[in-house]
Amino acid sequence: MNNDNRQTVQLTVDGRAITANEGELLIDVLYREGIRIPSLCYSPGLSRPGSCRSCLVEIEGTKGSKPACEISVENNMQIRAESPSLEREHKIILSLLLEHYADDNHDPEMIDHTEFGYWLRRYDLQPPTSKHHKLLYSDDSDPHPAIRVNLNKCILCTRCIRACSEIQGRFVWGLADRSDKTRITAGNDETMLDARCESCGACVAYCPTGALSDRNAAPDFQADEKVMTTCSYCGVGCNFDLNIKNGRLRHVTANPHAPVNGMHLCVKGRYGFDFVHHPDRLTRPMVREWVLQGTQRSQCGDRGKWVSVSWDRALDVVARRFSAIIDESGPDALGIFSSAKCTNEENYLMQKFARQVIGTHNIDHCARLCHSSTVAGLAAAFGSGAMSNTMADVAGQAWALFVIGSNTTEQHPVFGSMLRQAVHQRGARLVVADPRRIDLAEFAELHLQHKPGTDIALVNGLMHIIIENGLQDEAFINARTQDYDAFRDSLKKYTPHHVSSITGVPAGDIVKAAEILGTVKPMAVIWSMGITQHTVGVQNVFSLANLQMLTGNMGIPGGGVNPLRGQNNVQGACDMGALANVFPGYQSVTDENARKKFNRAWALSNRNELFGPKPGLTITEMVDGALEGSIRGFYILGENPIMSDPDVNNVRKALANAEFTVLQEIFPSETADYADVLLPGVSFAEKDGTFTNTERRIQLIHNAVISPGKAREDWAITTDLARRMLKFRNLEPTGEYAKWVYSSSAAIMEEITALTPSYAGVSHERLQNGEQLYWPVKNKQHRGTPILHMGKFTRGKGLFHIAEHLPAKELPDADFPLCLTTGRVLYHWHGAEMTRRSIPLAALYPETLVEISREDAARLNIENGQTVRLVSRRGEMIATADISDRVPTGLVFGNFHFPDEANVNNLTINAVDPIAKIPEYKVCAVKIETRLR
Repeated sequence: MNNDNRQTVQLTVDGRAITANEGELLIDVLYREGIRIPSLCYSPGLSRPGSCRSCLVEIEGTKGSKPACEISVENNMQIRAESPSLEREHKIILSLLLEHYADDNHDPEMIDHTEFGYWLRRYDLQPPTSKHHKLLYSDDSDPHPAIRVNLNKCILCTRCIRACSEIQGRFVWGLADRSDKTRITAGNDETMLDARCESCGACVAYCPTGALSDRNAAPDFQADEKVMTTCSYCGVGCNFDLNIKNGRLRHVTANPHAPVNGMHLCVKGRYGFDFVHHPDRLTRPMVREWVLQGTQRSQCGDRGKWVSVSWDRALDVVARRFSAIIDESGPDALGIFSSAKCTNEENYLMQKFARQVIGTHNIDHCARLCHSSTVAGLAAAFGSGAMSNTMADVAGQAWALFVIGSNTTEQHPVFGSMLRQAVHQRGARLVVADPRRIDLAEFAELHLQHKPGTDIALVNGLMHIIIENGLQDEAFINARTQDYDAFRDSLKKYTPHHVSSITGVPAGDIVKAAEILGTVKPMAVIWSMGITQHTVGVQNVFSLANLQMLTGNMGIPGGGVNPLRGQNNVQGACDMGALANVFPGYQSVTDENARKKFNRAWALSNRNELFGPKPGLTITEMVDGALEGSIRGFYILGENPIMSDPDVNNVRKALANAEFTVLQEIFPSETADYADVLLPGVSFAEKDGTFTNTERRIQLIHNAVISPGKAREDWAITTDLARRMLKFRNLEPTGEYAKWVYSSSAAIMEEITALTPSYAGVSHERLQNGEQLYWPVKNKQHRGTPILHMGKFTRGKGLFHIAEHLPAKELPDADFPLCLTTGRVLYHWHGAEMTRRSIPLAALYPETLVEISREDAARLNIENGQTVRLVSRRGEMIATADISDRVPTGLVFGNFHFPDEANVNNLTINAVDPIAKIPEYKVCAVKIETRLR
């Protein structure tokens, strides 16, 4: 018996014995066994139309040939995939497919890499050109900056149509006209982008003829090698192949064996990696002239001239300067920013550097700005602050989906498409709660368009109705939770009418949503920064944890709490202890046993205690400390606070006030203007290591590209700096893991596993062998934990928390009458240091837009595409008006992908959640001016 409980059967193909699953499609068996036959309309992962008839085979005991895509295998089948008669039939069918096909660029001497081209060569068929018949279409008929369209090569296999509908869920491509005039068309015979194409390239990946192709890849390109790796953008963790030629990354192709995404990629994953070879890359260490001269820095604003230096000199400068600050003001006068863009191994070393070498817990990273409230809230409720289920489990098993505060199809596009397909293909019931009419709202049974900052009232209202109607899971509550009675009593005032008055959502919709979420099981809750980036972020998370305990949707397939991490390795950076209050594996710095453990492991001569019991400063607190003068220096790895922190005018003042800042980066980011040393790191394509995606899956990345100039792997830079500082300060490593001697990132992982229980069984070797490991992985034999909290919560019993609605810190008033909320867009990522340097992505979204409702635009006499100024109490932003139905009256939306005056974080408020210290990016008051000063 095999894994899906189907019997195995034996068959022979051209005399070769093969084992297959009973009922499996013959064509899938042939694909798996590497037996090639023509197959043009069929492709694994898509539905089978059986229209091209090119995959003909012969079956002993039956008359004539049959398409392999229509045959289910049975025991003892005798199959011929090659025979003289099949050869003739294949050639006839391929000849018919050439009736309207033409390729003016075809060179018989040049290898054609399309599937169709392979079979034409195989059967010695010459593709027609315009000399043979008139071309019906332009050979470049769509202006899309990443996808080239040449319908003269189209054979109407409809793979593009099925890929767009069945994988991406966008429905861009269709058939137009009839008979011999039938053709593929985008939308209503318009451009791809006008037809709402999301530029994912699935149609290109499945096209067998080159009618749809990558505009930026040469058709005759042959890679020296293909290296499978993990995406460096969002937390979904897609895998794909880097196509390498002469040590350079030429383009990316999908890999059908990618465990998270298969052939599916988003626009950034498929077309957004030309930044790797951008001329802006940092190639040598640089130090400010005043630092090298030993003089005082000018206070006029400009930190002075850059001087290119050797690695030895740069790192010696850093070691001396950091040591001087420690000697004069203590280790807590330094702040360390680690990076969710970097590997687990590199984040582990950064927090080890902070705690062992510097002696401070002042280590943090961008999770503070996105999901620190998730970590704190879920840890308090369940004992673990991570996504409980896997993406495949949620998309494949949940019968109800509650998406709140997550613009999933733009922020986590591949998973967003999986959710669309759960609705489209399986009939899962989707409820979306979001102040904007995001794409997923089109697929939702209900869109609860609540006011920003009213999430607690909304969720409490849903739970009030669930209890009033007796829909709660009493058995689960009694067996697995505590403090339910007080929680239940706290909900009594959240009646539909009261909640409607707070949220703006009609009471009837609240009742309907509660009925869906309370009766359909399993039900998964999915959220992102629309929930977390509030001064009540932790309370928001409490409310969602309460909902899932109330309905008994924890610890089961298709259920759970599913916070989606924004950056590629933000989960891993948290796991590695790049946070102010925990060691690796969320071992608290306030726990005496944990401190003793790491003090022993990293012990140094002449230092009895490496660190104390008090948690360090968070990112926002370190920035404030720099402004006040208590933080004198920074070591920043791959972060760009000038783009991503709230109230960036305040951040600029703080970094300008810092005495000495070291920035380790791949580009001269906006923060580089405030740095005194620049250390050139390498991109994800130039290093080995691991990322941990949003579902706790640990995956490898691989060094495939020659790094520019003198750039070095980040773990090697930090290791070198640590050795120099220990030597400079006469500190000898004495603990078992105190030394900074690593031959590879795999060796760093060995140290991680020795000190981090949730990663105890992880190794590069296991991952290289194809094991799919979700932490906790308790030992070398443990297979990982795809679903958390099955049978028991990490903390024992789940804890209900009372969460009460509180208004945001700054709401609209007469002076600033509009509410601003912020986020990302599909075509850019985070501070966009990478995506703004990608030619296709920059062309697809070239400038910052701010969404304004039609009503507000009319009231303010604003036209679509007009340049406007947004003003808050903290700063101003210049942007292009995007008059949109996505935002209701009174709400505007902006992004932080563009620098300087185009950055929405000029406006945002630095008020923070009192527990998680996360800023309130999602609500502040602004006004719009149409006259630019």
